[in-house]
Amino acid sequence: MKKTTLFPLLFLTVFVFGILSFAPNKKVIAVVFNKEMTRQDLMSLQKNLKEKNIILVFNKIKFSRNRLSYIDFSIDFGDGFSGASKSEITRSKEIGFIRDYNENADQPFVVGELK
Repeated sequence: MKKTTLFPLLFLTVFVFGILSFAPNKKVIAVVFNKEMTRQDLMSLQKNLKEKNIILVFNKIKFSRNRLSYIDFSIDFGDGFSGASKSEITRSKEIGFIRDYNENADQPFVVGELK
């Protein structure tokens, strides 16, 4: 009786270990909001991130001639890293977020002004 319960347990352990060791490596997700972005660009970005279980919320966005001029957003990576920022969008500023999944990352998470 012990042999029949041991084999499925051993198989399950090997199977789970195999899945974990072959999981694709996440590296870096970086987003910079710029004056060329449209509402459609932002909605597409939000949808793509949601598919990765990353929640991007636009609290307030303004457009000038259908191009992004102001953003107030929050981001939640679901792994303890989250934040928010708001700013006018200009050509001289880089506003956005970076999530570096590498173990040796100097800064695993940055939100707001990126320069």
